[in-house]
Amino acid sequence: MAISVDPITGLQNSTYAPSTAPASSNLGEVDFMKLIIAQMQNQNPLDPQSSADFTAQLAQFQSLNQMTAMSKSMTVVQSMNELGSATSMLGKTVTGKQVDATGVTRDQVGRALFGAPYSGLAIAQQAMVNADPRVVSAARDAANAGTTVSGTVDKVVVGPDGIPSLSVGGKVLDLFSVAEVS
Repeated sequence: MAISVDPITGLQNSTYAPSTAPASSNLGEVDFMKLIIAQMQNQNPLDPQSSADFTAQLAQFQSLNQMTAMSKSMTVVQSMNELGSATSMLGKTVTGKQVDATGVTRDQVGRALFGAPYSGLAIAQQAMVNADPRVVSAARDAANAGTTVSGTVDKVVVGPDGIPSLSVGGKVLDLFSVAEVS
């Protein structure tokens, strides 16, 4: 049995499988290392890359790692600050804009019924969550998103996006739309 090998890539055509991963426009650490390795493997042996150039590339790689870590840390600090701001409003009277609470309510009901956020549930479980009266009520109330609501903050809820919101009498308010606190 003859094996067909592509003379350009040196691979069998039968081994090629297109990636099912979503395309990303960002180069990650692994991509950066692959580029450096490919560059080292394919450099001209009579004129190799200077050690200064290689060191500069490694420094860039280290800088990329540090910037990524710092970005993640800043996101955590921002999230903690937002949560602290939201919890400081517990028991206070606020005025702000109502948001569509369907996603937040689905997450709360999913956690209450099955111990997992809505996105982590099986399809049958998601159907049960969607049929729950709390979710049905939140979906019906979604048309009121954007209206101004005033009242006492009774709890802080965190949506599937990780952003905290205020619960005022069953209505969910955008933390960043709060115009008055008393």
